[in-house]
Amino acid sequence: MPDMTSTNPVTLAAGVGVKSSSPHPFSSYCYYPKGVSFEDQEANEEIILMIRRHFVTNIPWIVTSLVLAILPFTLFPIIASLSPFMLPSPDIQLLALAFYLLGVFGFALLRFTLWYFNVGIVTNLRLRDIDINGLLYKSISEAKLSFVQDVSYDQIGLIRSVFNYGDVLVQTAANVSNIEYDRVPKPATISKIISDLTTP
Repeated sequence: MPDMTSTNPVTLAAGVGVKSSSPHPFSSYCYYPKGVSFEDQEANEEIILMIRRHFVTNIPWIVTSLVLAILPFTLFPIIASLSPFMLPSPDIQLLALAFYLLGVFGFALLRFTLWYFNVGIVTNLRLRDIDINGLLYKSISEAKLSFVQDVSYDQIGLIRSVFNYGDVLVQTAANVSNIEYDRVPKPATISKIISDLTTP
């Protein structure tokens, strides 16, 4: 049973309830995630938030992948009914279909990987934003909590309001890059948690 008597000031101020359990693979918002760590994490550093883009942002590429996967099974019968001579032999059709579906699977896997590994982390010491662009490029932005000057969020549009996601912008000192968590769930709560952590 979760401990409802916790006096953690971040928990109480943000109104986010008790600490979460272990995150599942499709978690977009994890509060005090269990069993999660990252490279260069310090011994006394505790992860407070682990966030990704809201899962609903994956719907466009998921729908595209499904349409592309179904397309040959609807297109081949139509072509065969109109002009059977336009289709190659069954063996070549099967080989072409296999390569085609492999390409669709590769597209879907790449899109999922880009979503899964683009992670924002908030700890009791710093903020970290990990961006993966393609398979060979990784960018990490980081700022200590003491460098945070302002936290704001945007939630523009009907879709973002319905599914409660938006962009959180953290402005830092001049010599430190700003941190932006884009299209994350519960932007108001995330902004509040960061603000509470940086308030003396």
